Amino acid sequence: MSQIIKYYKKFLIQNFFYFPVWILRLIFPQIRTRIRGSKIDFQSYAYIRLNPESTLYKIEDKDLPKIRKVIERNKINSKLSLRPNKRVLTKDHYVFNKHENDQMLLREYIPNKVDSDKIILFFHGGGWTIDSVETYDDMVKYFSDYLNMKIYSFEYSLAPEKKFPNALREAEDIYKWFIKNGTPANQISLFGDSAGAHMVGSLVYKLAKHDSDMPNSLLMLYPPCDPLFQSESISLLKDKYFLLHADLAWFWDKFKQNKADENDPMFNLLKFDLNKAFPSTILVTGGFDPICDEGAQYANLLKNKNTNIRLLNYPTLFHNFAFMTKLNSAKKAVNNFLDEYKKIV
Repeated sequence: MSQIIKYYKKFLIQNFFYFPVWILRLIFPQIRTRIRGSKIDFQSYAYIRLNPESTLYKIEDKDLPKIRKVIERNKINSKLSLRPNKRVLTKDHYVFNKHENDQMLLREYIPNKVDSDKIILFFHGGGWTIDSVETYDDMVKYFSDYLNMKIYSFEYSLAPEKKFPNALREAEDIYKWFIKNGTPANQISLFGDSAGAHMVGSLVYKLAKHDSDMPNSLLMLYPPCDPLFQSESISLLKDKYFLLHADLAWFWDKFKQNKADENDPMFNLLKFDLNKAFPSTILVTGGFDPICDEGAQYANLLKNKNTNIRLLNYPTLFHNFAFMTKLNSAKKAVNNFLDEYKKIV
């Protein structure tokens, strides 16, 4: 019987996006918990129910390099991100990493039509430990086509092999590489997904602290901000909606160099202590994301420093929804925040 159920679930996952939502409602009992006035989007709920619970937090360091490749392959094969409407060309560049004495990958995305002289520097997600430029390739192509802008996706070093602040140094090097090669800072917008959004916050804090040239604008998708897990949403949502509390704690632990990092504003974004505004910012959260409250708290900190910031919360969606634009509600939300992004970039 267990093998039949396993086969049945595999079939449903492989064919999930061929089923109209009304059929999914017949397959899945609609027992969705209402949390703070909202229920999770039904199609998203059905997809989450079908997928096995994450066991990332059980992986030992010695096994992680091999597991990364499996995760990357599975995510690419899942085809959860919509492809762009028009062809987007890519070109790989390699920038010398003076810290590691090797090359850093920077993938350029060139849409069919380019409407702006500005460029976007994108940092992928994956809890600082997994994922890659390749994992996010379809997603970034979709963004580039939708925005009609060139995007450069950056392959930073991963933890635990390279802990904080290694990736931050690399991000700063890439940002300044653009400036040295003729792209003014005010022509660069920074865009980060999850751990990549945390990197955007860290980088701009460092630039502001040292009075460096600031970027044009920021887009931050559901950034992890607080390694101490003090928000209400962590307690309410920690075990059900893709991002498990155990995985989140594992991510922070692998990224952290030592306990002192928890008080560093470039590690713990809620320790923000500058009296300076950031560039115009859009910060995105999902109502069923365990870290949505800390994102909102961080947005409020920036607002109190006179940053022109918009917090866009999508109350029925979950962490990493922007990677899953084949879900109807996720696509609608992504198109909405990209429309808002166009107004500030």
